[in-house]
Amino acid sequence: MQMEEKKISGEVIYDGKIVKLEKDKVLCPNGTESYREIVRHNGGSAILCINENNEILMIKQFRYAYNEVMYEIPAGKLEKGEDPKDAAIRELEEETAMKANDIQYLGQIYPSCGYTSEIIYLYLVKNYHQTKTSFDDDEYIITQYIPLEKVKEMILNGSIKDAKTICAISYYLLNENKL
Repeated sequence: MQMEEKKISGEVIYDGKIVKLEKDKVLCPNGTESYREIVRHNGGSAILCINENNEILMIKQFRYAYNEVMYEIPAGKLEKGEDPKDAAIRELEEETAMKANDIQYLGQIYPSCGYTSEIIYLYLVKNYHQTKTSFDDDEYIITQYIPLEKVKEMILNGSIKDAKTICAISYYLLNENKL
């Protein structure tokens, strides 16, 4: 059964610093025409940092889109053509002052496949050393280690809502057979 849609035409509605919004006219498999609005995004990388005490290095920051302070793992957007692994290493150091010595790929996620092309690459680091932070001008971040068991409770009680964080921890627990 044919499931793919074919692009008939398209236009760029907005082209910003982080995202591009496109509106495409498509031909559906059943022959009808429809429109798709797509947010194009270079993607991002996130890194789950775990210390020898089985504590997760979490960041807290205000997220304007939700008007809420969120718990998350360190993450950031990819520059055009940037290797996701390099971005994960960079973001960990910029946001937490920890430099990864060795990282492991966990997987990738499509945060919202209905309207965005964004892919977030997830990594794990257990071997790292302290350096210094290098926040973006518009970032205010607080870091703290939280025991893994407490992080799991925070996910279940809704204190942690961030999808990339929940997915990275799930990948880790599944790989370690600890879920």
